[in-house]
Amino acid sequence: MSQVTLNDILLNVNDFNQNYSTSTIDQGNKLRAINRAIEYVQRRLGLPSDKRIKEFYFYEDTLFYNADEGTNELLEIYYNTDSSSSADSNSFPNRWFAYKDIEILRNTNGNNQQNRFAFTSINGLNQILMKGYNTRPRNLINAFNSTVGLTGSTSVTSLTTDSNIYQSGGSSVSFGMDNSESTSTITFAANLDIHSSLNEGGQVRFYIDWPTGISTSVISSVTLRLQSSTGNYYTISTTTQDDGTAWSATGFNRLSFNLANAVSTGTPNASAITTAVLSFVHGGSFVTQTNVRINNMYMVQPDLVNLIYYSAYKGTDTTGATDKILLTELTDIVSFGAYAPDLILPIALKASLILWPQLRGDINFLQVYKSDSEDTMKLFSRSYPRYKNVTSGNTQLIR
Repeated sequence: MSQVTLNDILLNVNDFNQNYSTSTIDQGNKLRAINRAIEYVQRRLGLPSDKRIKEFYFYEDTLFYNADEGTNELLEIYYNTDSSSSADSNSFPNRWFAYKDIEILRNTNGNNQQNRFAFTSINGLNQILMKGYNTRPRNLINAFNSTVGLTGSTSVTSLTTDSNIYQSGGSSVSFGMDNSESTSTITFAANLDIHSSLNEGGQVRFYIDWPTGISTSVISSVTLRLQSSTGNYYTISTTTQDDGTAWSATGFNRLSFNLANAVSTGTPNASAITTAVLSFVHGGSFVTQTNVRINNMYMVQPDLVNLIYYSAYKGTDTTGATDKILLTELTDIVSFGAYAPDLILPIALKASLILWPQLRGDINFLQVYKSDSEDTMKLFSRSYPRYKNVTSGNTQLIR
């Protein structure tokens, strides 16, 4: 594989400007101009070296996913057919279409059946916004809108239904906890097959409304036990909301149990879970709790998807192991060298114009710039056209 380094481009920049005084232009200025010129080329060409793939799980109940560092522009999302998604998961009804983030957000609760995605920084982070449906529907475990079938341990008090404050379903289950036990539990029947979910990112989630003063020093953790028979069960614990933030007494928190983290005791039968136990482990600062509310427990089975995107990385360090958005060392390896080392010329010409604006008045230089930069870019655009996703589910080709 051919290797083009930052120094190769710098030498060409110096060659083009040998008739101009370079004493006032330090190397740092030249390297910054080269970086800008590479960005110019990246925005006009769809080079194979700029394309990356990100594999991750999509959950239909989650809108935002953090993008990889260096994500520049999203191209396409499709289901990974090597996963357990249905064989026709990439057929037209399940295709993903690119939209503007605001188009997706204003229709979040709508009945549109089309899968949509967008690139957004609306939360102060570079994220992928996705609104769609998993190929396998979520499984309701317990709506927690009735106390029927719920058994509280000794320290669970005032187990009742609250039709005034709830997340969904018209009511929630409200209860208190005292210090007669070190762990308060609520047990209920569950008819679950979690065999595939254990290895494919399955999550059990539910909503909880904590009372004022909640922290992990009051309730140190919440644990879910999934049991197939006496002494044979899986346990999963959490100490945060499912987005990693601390528990909050403001509104309902969503807690999530990643089945991949389940710890087995005995020999549980993952295909025949019959009982679930929700445990609240008291912390060192536990005090009697009242008006704890739980609501809507379900299991969501994600789909493994692939995201294809243009990267903002321009190359790597000299070892090839560390990606770099800004090339700063002469030994840095430029990514396009494997496909198009002849891009050195148009990049060097563009960088020269940035460094020495007076070159725009040099007729001979402008002729070289047109023939060796602009014409070369047009030629490359035929071999490596730049694709761009645009609004309303369309994809357009940028020449």
